[in-house]
Amino acid sequence: MKRSEVPQKGLLQGVRVAVSAISVAGPFAGEVMADMGADVIQIENPRNPDYSHGSINPGWLGESHRRNMRDITLDVTKPLGREAFLRLIGETDIFIEASKGGQWERWGLDDETLWKVNPQLVIAHITGYGQTGLSEYTSRPSYDPIAQAFSGLVYSNGNDSMPYFPIADNVIDYYTALFTATGCLSAYINAQRTGRGESLDVAQYECGLRTLCQYMLQDIMEHNPEKRSLWMAAELVAGTGSYRCREGSVFIMSTGAVVVKKLAELLGLPYGTEAFPGGTYAVYRVTEQGKMLEEALLKLCAGHSAGEMETLLNSRGIPCSQVLTFKDMLTNEQYIARDSLTTSPSVRWEDPENPGRPLQVRMPNIVPRVKNSAPEIWRNGVDFGFDTRDVLGDLGYGPEEIEAFFEEKICVSRPDFCPQYKHL
Repeated sequence: MKRSEVPQKGLLQGVRVAVSAISVAGPFAGEVMADMGADVIQIENPRNPDYSHGSINPGWLGESHRRNMRDITLDVTKPLGREAFLRLIGETDIFIEASKGGQWERWGLDDETLWKVNPQLVIAHITGYGQTGLSEYTSRPSYDPIAQAFSGLVYSNGNDSMPYFPIADNVIDYYTALFTATGCLSAYINAQRTGRGESLDVAQYECGLRTLCQYMLQDIMEHNPEKRSLWMAAELVAGTGSYRCREGSVFIMSTGAVVVKKLAELLGLPYGTEAFPGGTYAVYRVTEQGKMLEEALLKLCAGHSAGEMETLLNSRGIPCSQVLTFKDMLTNEQYIARDSLTTSPSVRWEDPENPGRPLQVRMPNIVPRVKNSAPEIWRNGVDFGFDTRDVLGDLGYGPEEIEAFFEEKICVSRPDFCPQYKHL
């Protein structure tokens, strides 16, 4: 697809972003901007395409992290590839790369070199441990669970009586992507005002660290590790956490004096008496009041479905949600009303088991919603190198010159799509 064919919709239409990164954080940062209408080009190594195209997660990872983007392959370490890359940089507003610290500098493509080509360029370097600091850290490889461990997220999700686990798959990658996107757009606004580009040093672990809330400070300042996380609060506070129902489960949050009072009254407990004093912010499970509340709440949940409990508690002003499964989301009224899991009318997929038959794909809609300049999901995640010839053509290379890129293996392309997400 050529640049002129990219839909001009959304808040970032006209902004060009180039991303050289595999896995999740870097590409997803680009996709966040692509969803808002930016023209985002994924640059892949011809010798090492992103594993989202491979057999590990054929198709669906690409749909999750690559939609609305164009894709090229280019070996920037070879002279012809370097020349084409710098041409692209000359027409690019934001460049995002993810690698070990200093990798692009070692290739002779440091910030100053790129700014000579494009003084207003915004550059974001994503690494596990940052570009600066101790070399023994900046040279280390990192993945999401490693960064979670180093940032304190794993520590906040356990205690000494159980194993420490990452919070969920790719959480810190998504944190990193969002911090990168907001940082890049902030720098882009500044570059438009000052004419001067910027370089962002994004360390995965610091993105996780930044999201730790007051419990980290309570641990450090009050020397109280029992307050280190919301997970611990759910373990300690009565009426807070996940509860099994007759069918399904609910998650309830009963902290705050008003909420505690409402829940106690709903359960028929003697709130405001000596047996159950009022005015407390939270009732702890180890107390007599906590045991009383837990016993009554477990009995109530056992007699109702998760949906009934959700309706009952929310009608009383007690925060509660069903623990939705992915299939529950397909029929949830709020999900349907907001089209939270959408099927794009602009994109069609083919059922891999029934070639030629359309496949309905439900995917998370664009976030946030935009009223006046709404973007759209206009493309699925294409195979690596799919747009290489068109992008090189946009950069001024002729047909014979483009073929030279492929003959010298500076670019590669695979004509077929990954089997689980084909265009019709």
